[in-house]
Formats: sequence, structure tokens, C-alpha cells
Amino acid sequence: MKSTNLAETIEPENFIEWDYLATETARVFNLTDKETVQLYNSNTAKIIAAIPFVAGCKEPERTAIAHLCIYEAEIKGFQKYYAHLPSDDEDIYNRLAFIYTFEGGNPAIIEHGMNILAYIMVEGYNRSKEKDLRNGIYNPIVNGKWDYRKLKNQLLKKIYNFDCPEIDRYFVSTNAMWK
Repeated sequence: MKSTNLAETIEPENFIEWDYLATETARVFNLTDKETVQLYNSNTAKIIAAIPFVAGCKEPERTAIAHLCIYEAEIKGFQKYYAHLPSDDEDIYNRLAFIYTFEGGNPAIIEHGMNILAYIMVEGYNRSKEKDLRNGIYNPIVNGKWDYRKLKNQLLKKIYNFDCPEIDRYFVSTNAMWK
């Protein structure tokens, strides 16, 4: 079984703020023990939090906290407002707009991180398409608005054409999950 002890799983030199950010996010959102473990082990959350640090944004802590709060709020609730809408179909980054805000920083690194998050989101829509269809949940892949294979290939090409080990360490394309 994978250890949930952060001291054993995350080396401080790799991402020194993750322990604090994850602990405080879990506390603020009153996460259960299971949800806390999921957050600590979430590569998606680590990518969201790491982008402003790796890109050298102004006040990366504040940006990481804001983005993690939006991410966790989407997972914990507010589905009425966070659900994918037909208006989100025209640009895959529309759904990520609220975590695509950065003050300063290296634009190439920010774009790389956001491409990874877009890929994870597209994979999530693809994984949930049958469930969404059964439950009447709008899904741009099910509704024929997004071509899964085309988007996946475009995003992977962008992702693999840019090297950023500090973020890439958390990205496993075959295991990409939003949670």
C-alpha cells in the first residue's frame, strides 16, 4: 500500500510548499481523512499548485492557494456552476479559465502546465462519457462537440514538445485523473 506520509512521498527539494498547501486546503475544506489522502496524492492538485512556483510568478503562494481552492470547490460541490456548459465547447481552456490566472511568470511554463491540465480534463470527459450519457450530464465528447482523439493528440504533442521536469514529474498521461 502506498504511504500517505508526506515526509516519505514528497522530497522537500522537489516541491517545498506542497505539504503546507495540501494541509491547509484539507483543513479549510474540512476534508475527511480519505479526501485528505486523495488530495495529498493528487498529481492534478500538485500540478495546479506547482505551476506558479515553477513559472516564477509573483506571489506564487497566493496563486497556488487560490487555484487549489477553486479546484477543491469543484470537487466538493458547486456542480451547478462548475459543470461543463455548451458555452465552454468553443475553447478547451474555457473550463480552466479561473485557474489560468497568473501574475507574471514564464508564459511557456504556464502554458505547458495548462496544457497538461487540459489533457487531464479531456481524459476525464472521455472516461465519464458513458456515465454522463446515462445520467443526462452534458459532456462535450458525448455531444459531439469535441473530438477526443484529435484533442488528445494535439495536447500530447504540445506537452511532449516542452520539457519542464518540475511539473512533468507529476504528469502520467496513462493515469491522468482530475481527482
